[in-house]
Amino acid sequence: MGFANPFTQNPYPYAFAVTLPTTGGPYEIVESFVSGVYTISWSGGGTLNADFYNGSTYIGTATGTSSITYNLAQSATKCVLWTTVAGISVVISLTALAAAPVSGVLYTYTASGTPGLVGDAYCVLVGGGAAGQGGNGNVARAGGGSGGIISFRVTLTGTETLTIGAGGVGGNPGQNPGGNSTFAGQTAGGGTNIGAFGGAGNPNGGNGGSSANNPTASSAASYLFSFFSQGTTGGGAGTPPQATNPPGAGSGIGTGGTGAGTTGPGGNGGNGTGYGSGGGAGWNGAGAATGGNGAPGVLYVVLVA
Repeated sequence: MGFANPFTQNPYPYAFAVTLPTTGGPYEIVESFVSGVYTISWSGGGTLNADFYNGSTYIGTATGTSSITYNLAQSATKCVLWTTVAGISVVISLTALAAAPVSGVLYTYTASGTPGLVGDAYCVLVGGGAAGQGGNGNVARAGGGSGGIISFRVTLTGTETLTIGAGGVGGNPGQNPGGNSTFAGQTAGGGTNIGAFGGAGNPNGGNGGSSANNPTASSAASYLFSFFSQGTTGGGAGTPPQATNPPGAGSGIGTGGTGAGTTGPGGNGGNGTGYGSGGGAGWNGAGAATGGNGAPGVLYVVLVA
């Protein structure tokens, strides 16, 4: 008896292209749109509207004046397009797996401010990552902890203020924590780096590595729903010390910085990359070394159509 193959082929890249008629639409594309995050781009300016349907059932609308990122949570059988400018060329490309089980425009915010979004929203908020430890001499040091990561639903009024937590700045000793990210009454704490290993930001952050332990990745933050395309962030690596540079943890949202092994470049820790990740620890034998920088936080919002 045969066994079912548990693996499915990665469905992207996967794209549709169409030139709207001279009237500017509406124009109907009848195709099989799998669930996922789509980038809708066009040339020629104007405002573009894209309505997605499964049969005759309306799913949601993507609208904007520049490239749109839209989370399609269920498969669709057609898309109806219209625009304020006639004759433009439109490309609809599948770029990632679905980010949440609701359809809507996907926004990514990396700077503090007032987003001004109105409507029902699903959010993922990430705090800033801590710096890796630095110092002088042959002493094992810790990588920075990642920022916390939290998911939540909220009805936005457009007045909410967003604070993106800064990443800790590496140095000598470089024990600088990451900043808290706050939005709509929710907080994702910054990572820390005091002691034998970097402390994870609250809630669900990843620890920085130590002389004995590897760094860990954050949770995927699925309190109310699964944001499975963004992945995780993680702590920076510590210094055992060992001959090679140990890697940081996390993938998708951010990856912690490498620790400086005995053959590390300059003995300095690597910077965290992406969002919310911790910096790696520095080690340079009898010399001085700096820790790597932590990465700042981020906010993802799916605004329901």
